[in-house]
Amino acid sequence: MSAPVLWHIHELFFGFATAAVGGYLLTAMPNWIGKPPERGLVLKGLLCAWIAARLVMAAFDTMPLAVVLPVNAAYLVVLAGLMAIRLKRAKAYPKLGFVAAILMLATLDATFLILAKSGDVAACIALTQLLLLGFALLLTFVGARMIPAFTQSWQQITGRYDLAVHLRPRARVCALLALLVAVVATVLSLPWLGPLALLIASFCTLFTATGWRSIITRHNPLLAGLHVAYLWLPLGLAALALTDLFPAIYPAGATKHALTIGAISGLILAVAGRAGSHTPSGQLKAPKPLILAMICLWLATTLRLIAPLSSSETTLLNGAALLWITAWSAFLITLRPSLIGAPVRPVLSGKKAPKT
Repeated sequence: MSAPVLWHIHELFFGFATAAVGGYLLTAMPNWIGKPPERGLVLKGLLCAWIAARLVMAAFDTMPLAVVLPVNAAYLVVLAGLMAIRLKRAKAYPKLGFVAAILMLATLDATFLILAKSGDVAACIALTQLLLLGFALLLTFVGARMIPAFTQSWQQITGRYDLAVHLRPRARVCALLALLVAVVATVLSLPWLGPLALLIASFCTLFTATGWRSIITRHNPLLAGLHVAYLWLPLGLAALALTDLFPAIYPAGATKHALTIGAISGLILAVAGRAGSHTPSGQLKAPKPLILAMICLWLATTLRLIAPLSSSETTLLNGAALLWITAWSAFLITLRPSLIGAPVRPVLSGKKAPKT
């Protein structure tokens, strides 16, 4: 793309993040429909579609929209179609909302590409606000149920009942409603309402997370990584609101990295890393490369947010980039057993607690 920042934004949201979304949904779907996971040609087809989109985006400026749009849409459309068929056959209709979300992502992708081709950089960047809010909704909907569930399961297995986990479903619902209001306010360009909704969502999200007793997870790095990554979500939402209300205090573009690197990437790494954390006993334990990856990603987020305030901004930005590369290199080392052999089932969960 003629503006490098647009390629950066596109590949983070529609390349990196959508790959993680697909991986999570294809991992979770067997439990929803009571069928074995997808194998063979289906997965190879999705992988090829995703790779083709990355290659086309590398040559975006020389490619016509007639090629760019269908190649980029293929991965998400095929994923949505596959899920729709499987969920309909199993009559798992409540899960069809995920299909709608995937199709919405495909629509936003096409809109972004059309705007980028026209050279409207400002409109593309404005669209990222909707993308951020959409992923914040997804993280709140999924993460606020998954993280306390994993924490309770670990407590049951280890017998650590020193602090009770509180789910606080009402606060979670309030956070989701506030984020929906923020989406509407963004679409309709309503001043003050969007930032106010984001502040409410931030408070409700943080209040929900404080009930999960994160302090006890210091004994379990795999679980602690989830809790720490999730905390970037309320911090990022609050930062977005404040920079919208008071744009002079901090660059709005830099603020978004609390959500993109900290929350989105951090949760992707911590959740996907569970696939490489199985032990012979059946328990999940974070291997050293995964612990290194989580630390590096946290430091990368921190450096990226500090950089605009420092006179050594370029040095800090380079440091954040190096930490990002180190984090995902260590992550690949963690997943090496699953990449070269059959993954352990279930992928994201360990040994179940005994029934009492």
